[in-house]
This record gives sequence, structure tokens and C-alpha cells, in this order.
Amino acid sequence: MTQDEIKRICEKRFLELGANKIELQPSGKCWTLNGDFFKVTTLQSWWILEWTDNRSYASNDCFEDVDPMPYDISKTDILEQTNLLLLK
Repeated sequence: MTQDEIKRICEKRFLELGANKIELQPSGKCWTLNGDFFKVTTLQSWWILEWTDNRSYASNDCFEDVDPMPYDISKTDILEQTNLLLLK
């Protein structure tokens, strides 16, 4: 799966669960839901769902990382990981 596909799947799920897209500087586009801030980061060999409940941390791109996940992952697995994070 490509970086863009993974971001699209995660961000669509954020939206479905009621998250709002926000712009935080210098972090860029993030999502917020129930006081938590989320971001999908795509790196060279893996991608990461990041989150924090601290707006200052989110604004400074200092999220708490979830375990890195490989690109050879199914849509179902991506949705499960996203649900685990947002529906905790």
C-alpha cells in the first residue's frame, strides 16, 4: 500500500469517528477528537499513527508514537489500528 493510500484510509476513519481536521504550526495538518490530537506520519520504511492529549506537544510536533507499522498491511488492519487508537 502506498503512503497516500494509508493516509487517505486513516484520515477518512478519523472523519467517520467525528474527528476535526486542524492546522497546528509547525506540525501541519492534524486531527482532534475528545481532547486528543492525532497525526499520520509516513516514513521511508514504515508509517506511524501519532497522538497526544497535550495541545502544546501537538503544536510542536511532539506526539507519542504508536508502534511503527509496515506498508504491506491490509485496509482491514489499518482500520483496526486506527480504531484501537481513537476508540480507547
